[in-house]
Amino acid sequence: MALVDPAWVSYEAMVKLADGDLTRVGTAQYDFQLEPALDDLAAAVSDDTELLVVNSPGNPHGAVYSEDALEGVRDIVVEHDITVISDEIYKEITYDGVEAPSIGTLEGMEDRTITLNGFSKAYAMTGWRLGYYAAPAEVVDQAGKIHGHSVTCATNFVQHAGVEALENTDGAVEEMRSAFEDRRDMLVDLFAEHGKEVPVPEGAFYIMLPVADDDVAWAEEAIETAHVATVPGSAFGTPGWVRLAYANSEDRLREGVERLAEHDLL
Repeated sequence: MALVDPAWVSYEAMVKLADGDLTRVGTAQYDFQLEPALDDLAAAVSDDTELLVVNSPGNPHGAVYSEDALEGVRDIVVEHDITVISDEIYKEITYDGVEAPSIGTLEGMEDRTITLNGFSKAYAMTGWRLGYYAAPAEVVDQAGKIHGHSVTCATNFVQHAGVEALENTDGAVEEMRSAFEDRRDMLVDLFAEHGKEVPVPEGAFYIMLPVADDDVAWAEEAIETAHVATVPGSAFGTPGWVRLAYANSEDRLREGVERLAEHDLL
């Protein structure tokens, strides 16, 4: 399987559970954008590659892959007959008028794409574990067998909440998206004031901060001295960075940056 880094930590674990091999393609050197990494991706896959995971908007970086980038991916996977898993859990959370294209809508991709989404992020239903996917019929059939003997079904009241979320919460989602955009802008400005330029995320609610080469040690020092929790970039396949989540109040986020600065961590 091919994986575009940095990537959510569960992807690698899932490959190991399936006894698969993993090839990573880095994007940190391109400010986490995919289009400049297409040549690297093409070199990393072969006719033996069975799956490619695409996550846009992405966790941990918040990048949104352009349609041109996804068309480039399409050309690569069609050439090698690779199935794409498109994780679109943050699709509704984008900024600056940017929209997140879905690779499954591109010509030639309908029958080779498994599109994943859910209610945890856009509808603040984290922990209720309600999601959905679209895939070719034979994939749905086989996945249903596994699902039926592991999860059985989603809780009844959560299913009703999902219907309500889809039908009657557009205003609330937009209000939340706008608040996240304000927090993102504030953090970008605060880091700039301390001499830290960060790639500006176009979606999700995470920001990647460049730190020392030993990002694990940096994250440990941040939590122990400044009491600011971050996640080392190494966990996502990208050393030298840490991930911060801005799903918190502006006051708390501002305080966190101030604490990092006070302890010479910026």
